[in-house]
Amino acid sequence: MDANPEAQSAFIDLLRLEIEQTQRLLDLLQQEYQLLQAAPSEALKKLQTEKKIQLEAVEKSATKHRQFLLKQGLTTDRQGTETFIDDNTELLGAWKQYLTLLEKCQKQNDINGGAVELNQRQVNQALSILLGMGNANKTYGPSGESRPTNPSKSLGKA
Repeated sequence: MDANPEAQSAFIDLLRLEIEQTQRLLDLLQQEYQLLQAAPSEALKKLQTEKKIQLEAVEKSATKHRQFLLKQGLTTDRQGTETFIDDNTELLGAWKQYLTLLEKCQKQNDINGGAVELNQRQVNQALSILLGMGNANKTYGPSGESRPTNPSKSLGKA
């Protein structure tokens, strides 16, 4: 597709905004990971709020991107974007940078999810111990998950 220079200039501005918004999200995800490694704190709660705001900003940028493509008569998917970019090296570079940032955000979010899951498991184990249901009293459910069993409290019953 041979887009006019004004449209290309507008699109590079959109891509730069998406890159900026996504880079900020990646920074927040990395900060979140650091805080997840430590004990829960107010800093983590504050960061969660910032992350939610940043996710909304990223979504607004992506909406503008889709609207731009629609105005160009293109589909709002990756193919539509790449059709518009065609052989424009500046647009192609920004697009690749944006896709790389999205991938990094996804990976970091997966890492953070694993850290949250680990923290939850550790808390559940500690609660089980405190409630007298340590690992010795676990059985396996039908789908293979471990679950606590109720310890016998009727030693005197016959």
